[in-house]
Amino acid sequence: MTDDLTTVVQPFSWSYSRLKNFETCPLRHLSYDIDKSVVEPESDQLRQGNQLHEHFRARIAEGKSLPLGYGQYEPILARLVNTPGAKHTEQKLAITSGFKPAAYFAKTAWFRTILDYVCMRDDGVAVVVDFKTGKPNADFTQLQLMAATLFHHEPKLQRVRAVLLFVGYDHTERAEYVREDLPEIWGEILPRVKLMQEARDAQAYPPRPSGLCKRYCAVRSCAYCGK
Repeated sequence: MTDDLTTVVQPFSWSYSRLKNFETCPLRHLSYDIDKSVVEPESDQLRQGNQLHEHFRARIAEGKSLPLGYGQYEPILARLVNTPGAKHTEQKLAITSGFKPAAYFAKTAWFRTILDYVCMRDDGVAVVVDFKTGKPNADFTQLQLMAATLFHHEPKLQRVRAVLLFVGYDHTERAEYVREDLPEIWGEILPRVKLMQEARDAQAYPPRPSGLCKRYCAVRSCAYCGK
């Protein structure tokens, strides 16, 4: 008797971070996100970022006081707490490839995201904020995806004010979107996602050398690692 062994191919799904990794270097994306052959130890920066997100969540969602060393963030968090509307923190959302809402862990989930702060106002406007601990950069792809996901989940929503808040630099990047912007948003992003899906289908993940190879990549099997 011969066992019929077949490879189970998982449905294609993606996130903002996976798209960013893929566009930085397909081999890095494969190693970090897909086969997970590279697992780096938690850095001090990542650990501090996770702690900050948890303290912010507890302040907004539970009304807890910020711990010692975080008092400088109270004014901005108080403003978010006092913004009128229904608030959500660390909200896990997903959509299908047909742009329908999906449960975050559902097999039909095509795009997944976690929104740090959302305030749904009664006037058809939402405010969504992502807390950043790194250096400021104008990444409008993330702003677009935050807005688009909310539009697909909230049929009555007409306007989204999206913000990247770089907490250590007193800096914000902002964009405002209306529901009519959805075709333009996806028109810009879908061709990029298609390249990532084509790479998955072909199992083709070539390295893309850059200035990150020397200090910021742990794919030791890559010829460019450390160079």
